[in-house]
Amino acid sequence: MQLNFTRNLQLGYGFSILILLIVGIVSYGTINNLLSSNKAVGHSTLVIQKLEQSISLMKDAETGQRGFLLTGKASFLGPYNGAYLKAQSLIAEASTLTADNPGQQANLAEIRTILTRRMAILKDLVLKKQKQQAISAVDLEEGKSAMDALRLAVDRAENAERKLLNEREAILERYTHIAPAAIVTALALAIAIALLSYFNVMRDVHIKDSLQRELQLKEQETAAFNEELTAANEEITTANEELTSINEELFETQKALSLMNGSLEELVAARTKSLAESEEETQALNEELTAINEELAASNEEMLASNEELQRSREEIQKKERLFRSIAVNIPRSLILVIDKNHNLITMEGDLMQKLGYHDGNYAGLHLADVSSPGRYAANRKYYDRMLNGEQIRTELKSAGGDDLQVDYVPLTDERGTVYAGLVIALDISDQKKAEEHSAKLAAIVESSDDAIIGKSLDGTITSWNKSAERIFGYPASEMLGQSILKLHPSDRQDEEPQIIARLKHGERMEHFETKRLASDGRILDVSLTISPIRDSQGNITGVSKIARDISEQKQDELRKNDFIGMVSHELKTPLTSLMALIQVSNLKLKNNPDNFLSGAMEKAEIQARRMSSMINSFLNISRLESGKIAIDKELFDLDLLIREVVEEYGLTVSSHIIHINICDHIQVNADREKIGSVISNLISNAVKYSPKRREIEVKCALVDGFAQVSVKDEGMGINAQDLPRIFDRYYRVESNNTRHISGFGIGLYLSAEIIRRHEGQIWAESESGAGSVFYFSLPVA
Repeated sequence: MQLNFTRNLQLGYGFSILILLIVGIVSYGTINNLLSSNKAVGHSTLVIQKLEQSISLMKDAETGQRGFLLTGKASFLGPYNGAYLKAQSLIAEASTLTADNPGQQANLAEIRTILTRRMAILKDLVLKKQKQQAISAVDLEEGKSAMDALRLAVDRAENAERKLLNEREAILERYTHIAPAAIVTALALAIAIALLSYFNVMRDVHIKDSLQRELQLKEQETAAFNEELTAANEEITTANEELTSINEELFETQKALSLMNGSLEELVAARTKSLAESEEETQALNEELTAINEELAASNEEMLASNEELQRSREEIQKKERLFRSIAVNIPRSLILVIDKNHNLITMEGDLMQKLGYHDGNYAGLHLADVSSPGRYAANRKYYDRMLNGEQIRTELKSAGGDDLQVDYVPLTDERGTVYAGLVIALDISDQKKAEEHSAKLAAIVESSDDAIIGKSLDGTITSWNKSAERIFGYPASEMLGQSILKLHPSDRQDEEPQIIARLKHGERMEHFETKRLASDGRILDVSLTISPIRDSQGNITGVSKIARDISEQKQDELRKNDFIGMVSHELKTPLTSLMALIQVSNLKLKNNPDNFLSGAMEKAEIQARRMSSMINSFLNISRLESGKIAIDKELFDLDLLIREVVEEYGLTVSSHIIHINICDHIQVNADREKIGSVISNLISNAVKYSPKRREIEVKCALVDGFAQVSVKDEGMGINAQDLPRIFDRYYRVESNNTRHISGFGIGLYLSAEIIRRHEGQIWAESESGAGSVFYFSLPVA
């Protein structure tokens, strides 16, 4: 039986291994050919990418050079700098990849020659612009012909590589069809032989299993007997361990009892000694208390004797103190001293005592050197001597704490004109000094400021005019003081001043108010005004402070930037429109193509082209918005119908989120339908981008306080509190680990906010990090 089983098993395994070896050899050859063909396809794709990257670099260099030629700003030469070296590096890499293709080597050599010539032309034009030399049409035509030649050379190289790519893809496809059929046939044969061997082996296994079951029964009986013996041995071992543990515990207990007896004996001895010492200390303390009582009795007799004398002098002093205090209390922030001829203090009063370091309330009779520090007394002694000699002095001193004091030294005389005492009056003038310093600093700031700072009364009469105002507007202060502020207003802005004064009379402050003003030479200046009311000590508005900053150059820079953005966006739209048309035609032709890779790649290319078109349109809208060329074409329409249309359009393209609509019927607004639709579309697009898939988005419209209020709520990542006030700023994006993979330029919300504001509406957001966001906007109802 055992020989039969072994022989069948060996034959089955032998045939299976043989078939597996055959299948492995065939599969290896086929897969090796597939990999070789796939590598060749990737090789050609990489060469095409290098060529496209090189032509893209040259386009970027040409665009940067064009921006530099138009504006003269060196910042546009960023793409131009280093473009030649990068392009040469890419051509060199392509040349290395096509080393086995003589035809491509010739094409790449031609590209390298044309590339060198094109960069020389670009460099020559940049040098002419930097030297402010004239650039002729011949120079531009030469650059264009060189660029056209470069494009043609690159196209020839790409076409040759694509032809080679098509041949390699055909070989790859042929191996792709042959390999599966060969592998499946070999596997089917291997499975058939394996099944035949399996049935033979299983028959022998059944017989073997019955014999093994009988053997297992015998082994189980033997194992049960062994377990009983093992259990008995374990019980004996456990009993021995318990006895040993009990003996150890008894030994430790005896040892602990011995230690406790020793410590108790030591404690008893120490306590006995402590009680003996305590009795001796108590006896000594009683003797000391007796002596102290005798001393106190003697002191009481002395105090009673001197008490009568003190009572008489106290009455006299109280009369003088009442007079002195009535004077001192009525002088705020002061310290008043009266001293005798020996510089002893008669009395001291005033609310500056604590501040100047006199914390004790009774200094009468003490010498001034004992009352204050020796250094302070020595510094002021000359004033005391001069005062007691009959001279009245006023001076200013610094206290130890740095406060400014005005000190008057006044001699006190009797009926005969004899000086019998001196009166010292110290007044704290720190606030007065600080006010003088503050006024001086403010005057220095006003005079040194780069901004024009103008003061005027409520009727518009100019009361102050700093040097920057002279520099910006060209009028000297002597000519403008007393004149009307309307002298600086252009004829079309004479009505601004009454509006400004009306707002300031209500206590408002105007910041960064941009307008235009007239200079002495007739120039119209762009200025940014910060206007604040001037109040008197009672809080009444008595005048106006105006800070004017010349922003003419800034406005010119913004205008040039917007013109450049508009020019570049227009330049990009034409080739992008052609590219999108080509992609759409290619998509139609590849609709039924069996190659899923090509159709998928073209669909992705169309999506990216649409994103590029949307981004260019956004830049164009910003340029138009800031230059005042964007038009708001208002019409009467149903807002709820517009919301449904936008949501239905998203339903056709977005399947990753669930969009709910909760709107009221027939809310009509007078607005630009297309631009309001773009605002709603942008808010829904952001909700899709910034929330996980399969989450819900709710679009809601309601009538609130006479306004149509639209909201878009998502269940996304939310916005931090510090980022929320700035999300509608131009080019502002929330930067975090969750948003780095999400594309965008911070344009959409800025454009949406500007569109809503131009409709006299409002836009805002409510959000919490990790809890989603709700974006709102409201429009006046028609």
